Amino acid sequence: MTDPLSVRDAVDTLSSEPLRHIVLLKQLLAYPDHVKVHHASGAAGTAMLVALDVSASAYDRQTYPGAAIAAFVSSDDPELTASLLLNLPRDVGIVFKLSREADLAPVAPLFPVDRRTSFVSFTSSGRYRPDPGIRVTSEPGDSAFRLFAEQGHERSWLEPMLSAGSAFACVADDDGETRSACIAFENYGPVWEVGGVVTAPAHRRKGCAKRVVGTALAELSARGLAPRYQVEEHNTASISLAQTIGLVPFLTIVHYAHGC
Repeated sequence: MTDPLSVRDAVDTLSSEPLRHIVLLKQLLAYPDHVKVHHASGAAGTAMLVALDVSASAYDRQTYPGAAIAAFVSSDDPELTASLLLNLPRDVGIVFKLSREADLAPVAPLFPVDRRTSFVSFTSSGRYRPDPGIRVTSEPGDSAFRLFAEQGHERSWLEPMLSAGSAFACVADDDGETRSACIAFENYGPVWEVGGVVTAPAHRRKGCAKRVVGTALAELSARGLAPRYQVEEHNTASISLAQTIGLVPFLTIVHYAHGC
């Protein structure tokens, strides 16, 4: 048996294991008016389906233009997953985002899918030392904002978080110009994501990215926060950076497209 859940109740349910459920928590908090949530429970455990209206997500609109729904599943058992799938329409495009390979078995008979990509999340409980040459700041400057914008991280999105204290930037400068930078921002509660890692072309392959990311990790550790570093499977440079710094994978979300 499945039951609908309010966004608030869903967040409360998932918050007991924020790292395991961080992807679902991000969707619930970012798009509370554009999601439908269903919950199932049984002897094998619990499961949750978060169905996001793709029109609300810029990433999904661009990546999966034929999809109407992005379906996020967190489940303890494939049979629970199967019960949740009955809440999805059959006549629209859907991109399934699954954290366990076992959940593909109940999806495939109802919704034939093609695997598209995956995203790996890394974390660490280790200690990191800040680099004295890196600024930790809420005011990264025009040069850094230009680099962030090249990656699609617009100033209009970053500045409110920086001003509110829910994000900070780590910046390596060179005579007033930014060599390299990254941002760290709140995902949910104690989990903060390190992202937006960017290095100016003239300074690439010099270890700049390692310095800014390492400093971000040191700052998060000093604040008692859990880092999350997310990488698409094809971004071998970022995966190598994560491994070099000592981060370890804890979650992989695989995208499967149906009818889109």
